[in-house]
Amino acid sequence: MAVNKSKRARIVITILLVFLFQQACSKLGSLVANMFDYSTIDKNGVFAWISIHHIVQALLALVLIIIMSKTYNIDFGLKVGDKRTGLKYVKIFTLAMLAYIAIISAIRYLSGQISQYDYPLTCTNVLGYLSFQLFLSGPSEEILFRALPISIITCLIPSEKGINISKLHISWANLISAIFFALAHIKWTVNPFSVSMNYFQLLFSLVLGTMYGIVYQRSKSVIYPMMMHSLSNVAIVGAEYILSII
Repeated sequence: MAVNKSKRARIVITILLVFLFQQACSKLGSLVANMFDYSTIDKNGVFAWISIHHIVQALLALVLIIIMSKTYNIDFGLKVGDKRTGLKYVKIFTLAMLAYIAIISAIRYLSGQISQYDYPLTCTNVLGYLSFQLFLSGPSEEILFRALPISIITCLIPSEKGINISKLHISWANLISAIFFALAHIKWTVNPFSVSMNYFQLLFSLVLGTMYGIVYQRSKSVIYPMMMHSLSNVAIVGAEYILSII
């Protein structure tokens, strides 16, 4: 009994530390990004600040990954893994996401629900933000919110343990990481204290995060979730831009 209590305590503490580390990475990324003036390259503040933020949080996560992989011999899935399985899921996901975006975009266009931006859709702004989504959003967020938490939590909770929905198995490590990924989309500040969130975005992030986690565990590589994440972001943002322009 004492052993079980000790193990449960270790699991809870580890999960809490992972969550706090993720939050710290994001906040430190913000602090570093705030140190620079981007007015010459990004006068509307569309892509430069968030690019630096994501680079910093990814580097911090990679430092911890390197330390833990050498200390505890943990595989964080930074190699190619099962290429055939990974690419298969990337193709299926991309086609499904494009179909979903096409349907939603058509509905929004016909109903007049067009997004309004607080910055001009110039070539620099559009290409800058799309480049961020393509090259940084997926790699940075999948390292911090998929490879890091799933690999660490799996050391304490085997991937075989989880929930089964029909023939789909979702490990506890994957579900926890997806919840953390969704929570990362809540905007909050300490001084002054404020919290804001978009409930649809939280649910959407939870679903996508779970899907990315499944592919990560089945392909044994974070590369394919990175691709899925970046491609979906580019497709979603690109569709929004097109609707706003036409």
